[in-house]
Amino acid sequence: MSKKMSPRGRWSAIVGLGAAAALALTACAPPGASPSGDDANEDTSTLKVGYISPITGNFAIAGQEMVDGWNLYWEVNGDEVNGVTVETVVEDDAGNPEVSLTKAKKLVELDEVDVVVGPLLANTALAVAAYTSSVGVPNLHPVAAADDLTQRSANDFTVRTGSMSASQMHFPGGVWAGDEGYKTAVTLCPDYAFGWESCAGFKQGFEQNGGEVTAQYWYPNGTSDFSTYVSQIRAAGADIAFVTTAGGAPGPDFLKSFMGLGLGDTQDLLMNCCSLDQATLRALGDDVLGFHSVSNWAEGRDSDVVREFNDAYGAKFDGKIPSLNVAGGYMTASLVAKVLEQHGYVSGDDLVAAISSLTVEDSILGAVSFDKYHNPIAPVYIREVQEIDGKLYNVPIKTFDAVDQWLGKTPEEVLAHESYSQSFQG
Repeated sequence: MSKKMSPRGRWSAIVGLGAAAALALTACAPPGASPSGDDANEDTSTLKVGYISPITGNFAIAGQEMVDGWNLYWEVNGDEVNGVTVETVVEDDAGNPEVSLTKAKKLVELDEVDVVVGPLLANTALAVAAYTSSVGVPNLHPVAAADDLTQRSANDFTVRTGSMSASQMHFPGGVWAGDEGYKTAVTLCPDYAFGWESCAGFKQGFEQNGGEVTAQYWYPNGTSDFSTYVSQIRAAGADIAFVTTAGGAPGPDFLKSFMGLGLGDTQDLLMNCCSLDQATLRALGDDVLGFHSVSNWAEGRDSDVVREFNDAYGAKFDGKIPSLNVAGGYMTASLVAKVLEQHGYVSGDDLVAAISSLTVEDSILGAVSFDKYHNPIAPVYIREVQEIDGKLYNVPIKTFDAVDQWLGKTPEEVLAHESYSQSFQG
């Protein structure tokens, strides 16, 4: 692996030249001898983390939850692991790629962080990952689902820690729809990388299982009135509609239009992780009972680890139930902690390699390992909104175990074709 020195490392090297004479004075000391100073033997260092997330703007709910999940882990478990203290600096990118890149440069070049976590959206994540890899700083992604982070742009410094590639997560949704006997489908996804990849994953899973996607519609980020798109779904007359959003306001906004135009009882629907996440369940309540979605996170899964996580989050946030965004932040922190437990302080591409070598049998996301492109191999859940003890949960009704990012193909076949777009869906 490359051993490219980070800006922080270069700065440390410069400072180190000034201290060379002082170090020489102790060079001949016997092993174990300490330099002068009361704290010279203290076995504690700091892993400085720069965290980028959209905590204002259209995706503020999702972005803040991603930060909350990260913080919750350290609050519950302590922010010192094996003598290493984890220190976090949070920056808001408002979901804007240019702002996200500016914040990443600030964190690396001024704050001298060891690692960048985030951001959330696919286009912001691709911009940040290109920069951090160029300067040798690891970049961990709790939620971002852009396929090329771990495909065409895969590198030694980028790892997806709490989510999946978008096509990977939604491919089982198409397989499930075919298994359920649906013959035709229509899709509606946001008009950028995450949406193109989400629709491509569903489409390929559905078509490989005997279905036909008869129409595909795209909406721009920032859409709040979905009535035109709902009307197009109704006019298409497909057996099932597959709809994705990137979290925040668009999920509830779409469903208000969907139910407001009378499709709630007439059009079968499969949504994605973020469209039917806890923020939507809290906003719409019993109106979404029985609705289905596909995700790598299921807060209603029958698991002690999930229940403990839910309880910890609820205790801090007034009884709320964690979303995928919270789970992604928490999962990322747990992986960092596990690496620190095993190795102590580690940075650069060694940090990414150490995370990618982990196999976690019972995480909050289920059994998770990583491929050589630093992407998770993990379960995907078909979820149904159910009421349990007076609260709404996404409960798994079907589990696809050990899903990889290749959609039933070889890595070589996938990497040989162009990235997904409106015009190329696989």
